[in-house]
Amino acid sequence: MTQTDRVPPVERPISGADNAPPLFVDEPFPPYRFVPGHTPHPYAQKGGYAFGERPEDPPFVPREEWAQSPAFLRGVDFFNRGWWWEAHEVWEGLWHSTEGKDDGLHALLKALIQFAACALNLERGLGHVNAAGRLRDSALQLLDVARVSTRDGRMCGLDLVWLGAEARKRLVAPTDPARGVTDFYLQPREI
Repeated sequence: MTQTDRVPPVERPISGADNAPPLFVDEPFPPYRFVPGHTPHPYAQKGGYAFGERPEDPPFVPREEWAQSPAFLRGVDFFNRGWWWEAHEVWEGLWHSTEGKDDGLHALLKALIQFAACALNLERGLGHVNAAGRLRDSALQLLDVARVSTRDGRMCGLDLVWLGAEARKRLVAPTDPARGVTDFYLQPREI
């Protein structure tokens, strides 16, 4: 494996660690996190922990009821643990369920999906930094769409202005590629 393909072996801290929010869903994590080129694809490759299975999209949950959405909160848990692909997958199912129902929530979920994909690309190394930057910038535009659809700049317990500022600060090419994305946690309020 070359330096550009390096994937950090250490996961981000979880509940109880400095700067890490608590886990929101009491459900075990899969046996491993998926990193393209390093672990088997969970659904598509033999040896994947859910080979041949594909979870159904979760039901639509209105933005006001986000705290009752296990899928949304599961995505937050995955994101906060550094399980970028898994966060992307959970939120993508929700994103599909919001299409045509709530444009602002649809935009927020797509932004979160792209933030997770950006973080995964940054973790994967220098050969993926340009793609990560494009994903971050696209996500920031979507975050603006979501923010405009709110009364107070908050949705799903997230302060969207803060989220944009943190993404600009944290989702950049790391000075130490072995560290990946650090200190960027989603901290929904009002649970």
